[in-house]
Amino acid sequence: MENAIQQAEERGLERMFIVDTDCHQVEPFRAMAKYAKDPIKNIFTAPDPEEDYIQRSIYTQYAGTYKDPTQHLRGIKTTKRPELGDNVGSYSSELLLGIFRRLMRDIGIKSSIVIPTPTLFATVSKPDAEVTVANAYIDYMLDAVLGREPDILTLAYIPTGAPDKAADLIERVGSEKGVAGFLVSGSCPTLAGSDSWDPIFDACQRKGMPLSFHGNRSIDADTPFYRGMEVVASHALGFPLGLIRHITSLIFSGVPVRFPNLKLVFMEGGITWLPWLYNRLDDEYTKRRIEAPLLEKLPSEYLKGFYYTSQPLEQSHPETLEPMFQWMDFENHLLYASDYPHWDFDVPSVIYDLPFLSESAKKKILGENARKVFKLE
Repeated sequence: MENAIQQAEERGLERMFIVDTDCHQVEPFRAMAKYAKDPIKNIFTAPDPEEDYIQRSIYTQYAGTYKDPTQHLRGIKTTKRPELGDNVGSYSSELLLGIFRRLMRDIGIKSSIVIPTPTLFATVSKPDAEVTVANAYIDYMLDAVLGREPDILTLAYIPTGAPDKAADLIERVGSEKGVAGFLVSGSCPTLAGSDSWDPIFDACQRKGMPLSFHGNRSIDADTPFYRGMEVVASHALGFPLGLIRHITSLIFSGVPVRFPNLKLVFMEGGITWLPWLYNRLDDEYTKRRIEAPLLEKLPSEYLKGFYYTSQPLEQSHPETLEPMFQWMDFENHLLYASDYPHWDFDVPSVIYDLPFLSESAKKKILGENARKVFKLE
């Protein structure tokens, strides 16, 4: 973190409007219990639910067993953020509004969209449980965090297992201060192109608020897709693949045509897979147009109309980035994200230091695009 602060000072990032569109908290389940009903409320108040993680403390006990194919590696020691002190089990409102906010300011970030973490990695087999957790999270945030500091915002997690209830939640909190949009997990089992998602898309479009898909390692906990893989392998594949399956589904089912004003954001998958998908979808579509009758243009044109967060920005082969940025119109469709406090988080200089970006493009990607997408003041 000291290096990040120094980089921000050297580049004068305090003079820029920088928005972090994806940073994380570990939900304080005990504090959320006030807003939940049994049996979830009882689970929230069980001994050390944060230590058990939501996969075991909630969904294993009530909504179905979570199967993580890399569970055998959980004993590996990971580096914790020393600047957060002992506040690593969960993020209380005091931590978000105090230490966390100060740290973000120190590295040049003016506004942070803080989202949940364990909830995104859970596989839900009982919709009622997902509905309860989703409502408890946003109600806690509204009471304890949002509105107290205008630079701390969130995306309300919505329960895709119960689309009508998800639409109700969107209607209920979509105009609340600090709610910047809505969030679904890339590992949710129902594909986004399913007709069952229509109430979710309709509610977001009517509210004029974006729907974000967050990548993670779990595509489907009931398949052996990652069996035998180390974390490095499943981490490299899972995040983009979880997003790819939803993007492909919603494009070919005509969601961008049926909901033309819906803003879609795809988070934490990196960006280098996009040229491959761009080519692959167009190639298949030109051969089998009859299977996607709603499309009015090539799939790639819809891809270029979506928004993507930058983290983790793949930099092993920097010579590939400039044509990719031009191809995907990233000056207008890429949103800076840190993914703090995770081990691979990106500081703003990751974008600021790209030599091919103009000053105008840097300002757009670091903050102005997010201002437009999330309607920030």
